Amino acid sequence: MKFLKKLVLGLEDVDVTGNMHVRTLQERFRKSFGTEIRVYKTLNTGRGAKKAESAATFASLANSKKLGKIEIKKNNTVDDIEDQFKEQLGIGIQIMLPDGETFAPNGLKLKDVAKHEV
Repeated sequence: MKFLKKLVLGLEDVDVTGNMHVRTLQERFRKSFGTEIRVYKTLNTGRGAKKAESAATFASLANSKKLGKIEIKKNNTVDDIEDQFKEQLGIGIQIMLPDGETFAPNGLKLKDVAKHEV
């Protein structure tokens, strides 16, 4: 069953670099983890937050000149990934449940997001 789940979702790590486009991350994230990742221009991810353009690079969004690589791994929690984007790039993200409307719980591991029920 694990093999089938990996075959269907991929469950591969995703590396984010400064020259990566938002759209590329979103496509790879969906393929790997079976759900949506929303990227915002600033740390604000609440009401009135502005989503980043899909053609924008992470270097253009970052509030820092010194960009490291962000590694998104299947064993990371939702909170781990949100914190990495906040600390390294100064931008906010939200990881959604597969329904596309509900935010994934912060303590949930990425490998479990696609099978989490609302």
